[in-house]
Amino acid sequence: MALSYFQHAAICYGQAYYVESIQHYLAGLKLDVTRQPHIYADLAKAYEMVGQWDRALAYLEIALRLCPDSPTVLRRKARILEEKACYDALICERDLQEPPSQDFLDRLQRESAETRGPVITEEFFTLTCDSAMHPQTVWNIYQLIHRTYAEVGEMLGCYPTEAVSISLINTNGSAASQHALPKWASGCYDGSIRVAYCADGEPVLSILYALIRHEWVHLLIHHLVQERCPAWLNEGLAQSIARPMFPSERLYLQQAARKGHLLSFLGLSKPFSHFPTKQRKLAYIQSAAIVEFLIQQFGFPLIRQLLHRLGNGIPAESAIEQTFKCSFIEILLAGVPSQ
Repeated sequence: MALSYFQHAAICYGQAYYVESIQHYLAGLKLDVTRQPHIYADLAKAYEMVGQWDRALAYLEIALRLCPDSPTVLRRKARILEEKACYDALICERDLQEPPSQDFLDRLQRESAETRGPVITEEFFTLTCDSAMHPQTVWNIYQLIHRTYAEVGEMLGCYPTEAVSISLINTNGSAASQHALPKWASGCYDGSIRVAYCADGEPVLSILYALIRHEWVHLLIHHLVQERCPAWLNEGLAQSIARPMFPSERLYLQQAARKGHLLSFLGLSKPFSHFPTKQRKLAYIQSAAIVEFLIQQFGFPLIRQLLHRLGNGIPAESAIEQTFKCSFIEILLAGVPSQ
């Protein structure tokens, strides 16, 4: 019977139904406290995918007690520790302990009266949240959007010219969900910002913050450049501003460079959707590394100049050379982290 639960858990995980996967693993463990370390390691990975890093680490410790030298478990633990450290550093939880004002709660109740979930309207955005989200969480996200507006706007020298629609949907990792995603969180900008996340309860605020910042960059680049921004710059800026690169991502990039697998200027300039999965992952990481190098080497004033030139219709290669006084090939190579 326990084996059947574990098998269903693996199937759910493969379909990105992470909450269901966790439930099946836990149900199986109630029937059989297995000695197989991979069960605990896989349960940990499911917890990782919903941002519950502490629980993931606890089950990895069980796996390591059963098999101390497992390279898979050790690698997974290292990755989760670096993810946790990165996201924990994005926001200070102490800054988000203030309860919502009565005025905010009154507005939230009034504006949400005829909708399926909490809605709050500001001058430059309208936020629609998942129906189960707690008012305190909505208030915290509301503050993080204000922070994003100010900080990212200053970085890129641009602010929305009209109110932005932002919607946050919890897929809950359920097979019944109409928004199943390949990861525990994802987002898109297509005239509005939509973020779908997977959580058993309230979302992890740092993850949502990174996703909102990422899509906010796409929004501003669309206003600045329209369709003239190469994909590597668009995605690289979005990722670099959203969160720092993980050490494992730098290692992945170094390994790709050693094997001669780095993507070309032409490949990185086109939308990444045409890449197979592994190349798409490399494209995002490589783009983030290139843009991180540009920001560190030249600063945001020159990044803004580059976007201005692109917006004026100057071809990307010429705009790069005019702005940074070097070729894209030189930047491409300099953007690979040293070993």
